[in-house]
Amino acid sequence: MQVSIWFSGPAWSWVNTSWLLLAEVLANKWYTVYGDKEYASVIKWENNCFFLYISDKDEIFISKKIDYFLAYDEYAIEKNQKIYDIENSFMFKNEKCTYKNTFAFWAAIRVFWISLEEWKQVLEEQFKKKNLTKEKMDINFTDLENWYDYIMQCWWEACKIIHFNKTIWEKRHFMFGNELIAKWWIAAWLDFYAAYPMTPASSIIDEVIKEDKVTFYQWEDEIAVSMAMLWAKFAWKRAMCWTSWWWFALMTESIWFSNQAEIWGVYILSQRDWPSTGTPTFTAQWDLNYALNASFWDTKPIVFAPSTFEEAYNFTGLALNRSDQYQHPVIMLVDKQLSESYLSINQKTLKSEEIKRWDLINNQKEDTFKRYQITENWISPYSIPWTENTSFITTSYEHDEYWFTNEEPNTKKEMMDKRLRKINTFIGKEFNDNFYWYEIINPSAKTFYITMGINRYPIENFIRDKKELWLIIIKCFYPFDKRLKDFLNNNNENIEKLIFVEMNQSWILEDLVRKECELYNDWNTKINHQRKYNLYPIFDEDII
Repeated sequence: MQVSIWFSGPAWSWVNTSWLLLAEVLANKWYTVYGDKEYASVIKWENNCFFLYISDKDEIFISKKIDYFLAYDEYAIEKNQKIYDIENSFMFKNEKCTYKNTFAFWAAIRVFWISLEEWKQVLEEQFKKKNLTKEKMDINFTDLENWYDYIMQCWWEACKIIHFNKTIWEKRHFMFGNELIAKWWIAAWLDFYAAYPMTPASSIIDEVIKEDKVTFYQWEDEIAVSMAMLWAKFAWKRAMCWTSWWWFALMTESIWFSNQAEIWGVYILSQRDWPSTGTPTFTAQWDLNYALNASFWDTKPIVFAPSTFEEAYNFTGLALNRSDQYQHPVIMLVDKQLSESYLSINQKTLKSEEIKRWDLINNQKEDTFKRYQITENWISPYSIPWTENTSFITTSYEHDEYWFTNEEPNTKKEMMDKRLRKINTFIGKEFNDNFYWYEIINPSAKTFYITMGINRYPIENFIRDKKELWLIIIKCFYPFDKRLKDFLNNNNENIEKLIFVEMNQSWILEDLVRKECELYNDWNTKINHQRKYNLYPIFDEDII
């Protein structure tokens, strides 16, 4: 059984309270609950939407079809019925209740035939967390009880269609993407986090500041944010920074410096739409090319892109570890939909990699330390400040093995080769039979989709029972896993159609994969695409 239920109203009406309460209780009962939100960056009076897709199976769906649309005013219905297929809508504008969000919560729980007492207990726990007075608690409970008859009269027939499995399995936790990433940072001994509040990256701050072990600085702009992160890395701290949209452009020079000086960092880039006042809070996937080329010269940053909530957790650890191991900048590419949407998570599936770092040089008897020494694996020794006889200057100038400025042609070539060949070390260690930087679902089919990020969810839902369709999800864009090229070439005769699905206008993903896998000539007649760039995520109905 699958059902979608939406809450929609003005920003000032606390509409988000209703859906979060409902989701938490359903997650506690093991239901698969996917939640998302739409809100314009105009702070006052604009319509906000919070929606839940609920299943009693371990399946995620994201649909245009809304079974129950709970509206706080007429504008909510007027605006959203142009975009979504609304089955049943209920508007609370004329109903007499003190707190519309509490009334909406009760209206929602009645749909699921869960006892009033059970939900009152949930409200009590929430009220205690917020230190609400007994008077306000009583008013909320009155709103719940007074509308029982109203719901029974108006929604009786609609409520009858919901028949969820009443068995309660293992409890899940309703968590949003940024929260998962922050929790892995903390589990991976994150020492330092720098950020400037920027949607959809801002909510990570709320999670980081809860942890006393993490030093957090909010700087005046992204230039200061990224450079502060690098100086923390210089001191051997586990450090990260985060931004979105064109503010990432301000970090470009620090990424170049990170490459040149081999003082590495981890950058989270959360994509969103642009420009204007209202659209930046909506999702898009425009920034892949920029992430891949956010550096001068030939050396590129390593670029990961998680495709599930669980990977958002696990890849954060991969980014921290790979940055430390290869002394190289790492960009983790997500988008607004992953950053701000929610999922009921079985925390046992969050398997984090153990902490891995490069070896440090201890005190030496003589000051002969070569910070940029050319080694067999092209990764140089490192020391932290104040280690005896291992001092060095981290410099943006070209240098010799010791760190002294050097512009001699042979030295220049050696250092350029050294920085580039670290990536060959990465490929040699990471591209093995135990791990692929792409995923193939149903590889024996003849028609398949290629995508990135959590675009995979609607495609997976669409192809679940269709053995003739398959799916490839790319998870590392640099270095690109060329084993995919071999796979496609070996199956060329069996493949009838290749469909790229992405949220941008200029086929960024398609262009990259075609180039890396050399999909030209006879492939041209097989390749098609589905592109969406109208602010809204890819729905199940978009996959055809």
